[in-house]
Amino acid sequence: MNIKVTYKHLESTPALDETTRVKSEKLQKYFDGKLNLDWNFTVEKKTHVAHCHVTGNHMDFFAEASTDSIYSAIDEVVDALDRQLRKNKEQLKNKHYKKVTEFAS
Repeated sequence: MNIKVTYKHLESTPALDETTRVKSEKLQKYFDGKLNLDWNFTVEKKTHVAHCHVTGNHMDFFAEASTDSIYSAIDEVVDALDRQLRKNKEQLKNKHYKKVTEFAS
């Protein structure tokens, strides 16, 4: 898993980097191959914004959240990506299951 983090109008801290890495590892369970995460953190008028672009084998997902705290924005982004990835995995599994049952009939 490759994680790239960029900051705009915000300082990098070890705690923020560690939180980003730990939360990003939760998304690893949906991917079998390479996984690239591009995190962008910005501050706009006292609002913290977190963007995450996830790319992998034939997958491309994006989520964004803006809150008063950068840590809660990270949580919201990870939750949104988790929902997207879970839905995609279920759709792929159901599509594969339908193909297998069609041939068995």
